[in-house]
Amino acid sequence: MIIPSYITWFDDDDYIGLELAFPAGSTWKLERKIQEHEDIYGQADHEEGGIISEARAAFVGSKVTGEGPPTAVIKIHMQIPWWGSAGKRASIRAQQAVSETPSRGEMEVEALSILTKAGCSSAPFLIDWMQGKQTEDQWIPGGYIHFVVMEMVPGVDVSTVWNRMERGERDELRAAFKKSWLECTACGVISRDSRLQNLLWDRVRKKCYLIDWEMYHPAHEKDRTWSDRNYIRWNLARKGESGDYNDMSTWVL
Repeated sequence: MIIPSYITWFDDDDYIGLELAFPAGSTWKLERKIQEHEDIYGQADHEEGGIISEARAAFVGSKVTGEGPPTAVIKIHMQIPWWGSAGKRASIRAQQAVSETPSRGEMEVEALSILTKAGCSSAPFLIDWMQGKQTEDQWIPGGYIHFVVMEMVPGVDVSTVWNRMERGERDELRAAFKKSWLECTACGVISRDSRLQNLLWDRVRKKCYLIDWEMYHPAHEKDRTWSDRNYIRWNLARKGESGDYNDMSTWVL
């Protein structure tokens, strides 16, 4: 069982207003935090299993200089101290430092690069990314901090509106999701993080976007055939007690 730390890893005083210059030439200013999450583990998990504690946050950023849209989403992956050590001196926390690229950040860059190169309209396009090391006044001096800038696609988080949708809109969302899933798959990637939180619904355009590509796998030919069970996998439908997985007409829609 993972116990939350209740620590704010990305404090507004440190991040709001921060300007970040990226390798391709654009500079972005962090305007507001959308959300943050943590995966925090104990010392034994790190030393015996190589598991790294990490915090992630997504921000809305405004363009200061360079190419790209006026606003974007900037996602940050950052190593954090293992459980119970956040209050230690910086020199002690620095002993935990891992400098290599975090797997979640690396995978998201890979997935978005593939989708962007393919011209996919159903996922954010990648603008830029960079890897750095934390400074002495951050959580793990010398530990990794990883930044990704991506398109801010329109829409609402499906997990916040799903229970308030009428059946007709739920049907529209499912149809739009199928179209977007097929497009992303045709472009070469399949998301392994099938949750409502990773879908955005543009009600005006009847468009569904797949976001958060931190876990994906390449789409081989055998993976590209649509199955209505994808609705259940993504919590866009339920089989129900008397339902049949092979008969969508028996599902709770």
